[in-house]
Amino acid sequence: MESDSNFEAFHAPRGHCESLIHPPIDDAAAMMAENQSRAAASPIEISSLRESARQQLLRDARRYTSAYRDIDFAGSADQTIVMAGHQPTLFHPGVWFKNFALDRVGKTSGSVAVNLVVDSDVAGPSSVRVPHLNDDGCTVGFKAVAFDRRGGGVPYEQSLVEDRELFDVFDRNVAEAVTGIVENPLIPTLWQHSRDAINRCGYAGCALAQGRHRLEAELGLHTLEIPQSVVCRGDAFASFAMQILSDLPRFHDCYNAATEFYRAAHGIRSKAHPVPNLGRDGEWLEAPFWVYGNQSPKRRSVWVRVSAAGSVMEISDRDKRHRKIDAANQSAAADAFLALASPEFKIRSRALITTMYARLVLSDLFLHGIGGGKYDQLGDLISRAFWDVDPPRFMVMSSTVLLPGHQRHPLADVDAEIRKRNRRLRDLDFQPERYAGSGGIDPQWIAAKEELLAAIPAKGQRRHWHEQITALNQKMASRLERLRKTLEAEKAELQQRRREAAIWNSREHSFCIYPLDYLTEAYKQMLVP
Repeated sequence: MESDSNFEAFHAPRGHCESLIHPPIDDAAAMMAENQSRAAASPIEISSLRESARQQLLRDARRYTSAYRDIDFAGSADQTIVMAGHQPTLFHPGVWFKNFALDRVGKTSGSVAVNLVVDSDVAGPSSVRVPHLNDDGCTVGFKAVAFDRRGGGVPYEQSLVEDRELFDVFDRNVAEAVTGIVENPLIPTLWQHSRDAINRCGYAGCALAQGRHRLEAELGLHTLEIPQSVVCRGDAFASFAMQILSDLPRFHDCYNAATEFYRAAHGIRSKAHPVPNLGRDGEWLEAPFWVYGNQSPKRRSVWVRVSAAGSVMEISDRDKRHRKIDAANQSAAADAFLALASPEFKIRSRALITTMYARLVLSDLFLHGIGGGKYDQLGDLISRAFWDVDPPRFMVMSSTVLLPGHQRHPLADVDAEIRKRNRRLRDLDFQPERYAGSGGIDPQWIAAKEELLAAIPAKGQRRHWHEQITALNQKMASRLERLRKTLEAEKAELQQRRREAAIWNSREHSFCIYPLDYLTEAYKQMLVP
């Protein structure tokens, strides 16, 4: 792994309409050609999956997407495939930018563009935090606006909406909350599509993703979508998973060694980052998959034990779920793995395995966000070690779009004024004589301090001298309390202004509160060379 220690560092752009696209987006076609060459040289256990897996991907993505939007643009399995993916949330504009980039790469390279909806990740709170005018009508803070009473904690594919009345008025509540901050937010248009979707599926993640995708259709984006949960029910995915499970001890070694190497290279002390090591408990080995079901939807780790002869594989969550594959060392093992699936036994890949499968098998190019781009360098280490492949290259992209009116709240200027007040407050303690004109400082105190500073004792002999300096500073500072209170009041006001400026200049607001034309124009500007 020493040859792989030159990890790329990706940093989020901070300024308005600044983007990170690495490598440049016009390199996409060349990257796909290079990735196809790498795929052709991959081992047979990987290359043999690609054709059938890609056909199934497009077939399932067309079927899924056509349920709620037009797909006349959808191409064929002999085209190149570009993919991206994210959780089905109301994410910030930098994440939504990736969907517009996906569309552009697909159109300019003649590829089919597919967005993977990662619905096995744990859903967060059923709310968004939006900027809001406080009761005084002047200052700005945050307000949490909920679309459901459910508090998250289960995978998105299990997050049923419990309060339809709250869901149905979410757009109105968000628009009211941002009144005076953002005019004409896109949430009403988006949420009409999400209300239509909730009638079809009942799940929050599904409704949020389909609502967004319908809006993208109206904007002319030509992308298919498919949930990860659908991909994990495919034949090719079962074969891919069984390659890992049937050789789990070696995969364990590759995975944990790569993770330790990554931590050492990045100076990471936490054993939980970037991912925890896979565990071992006697004959049981932890596998890089999750398992859950409708009745007990919280994710649990998958554990595997194989008989000495290798013919019987036990798959369990070490609690209530337990299944067996009797011919685990036979060619039909993948079919047996697929047959395990049920409403109470849903096996889903963890993040690194999800993108391994998407990149090695399903696509010709994958577009990552910053977090995925960082962590998938670890995935590349694991892929090289376990499959002896040269992993396909990927793109990393994100952008920053600040709220309309952010220019009126320059964060740098406020920070400069706070630093100025801090310097003056420090001077009151250590150089109070500089403000002699602001208070009744005795000139004799100033003269006494000047004499002491003109005759600094040698090191080791300064204790008494230092006590004298301190006493004089305290005497002079005591005459400047009025100035101190003024500076502290100014600093408190500036700190409040800074809190507000930080809100105006944050890149983390949900895309749903922005005006639609404002966002799409920003994306167009960043995507056009």
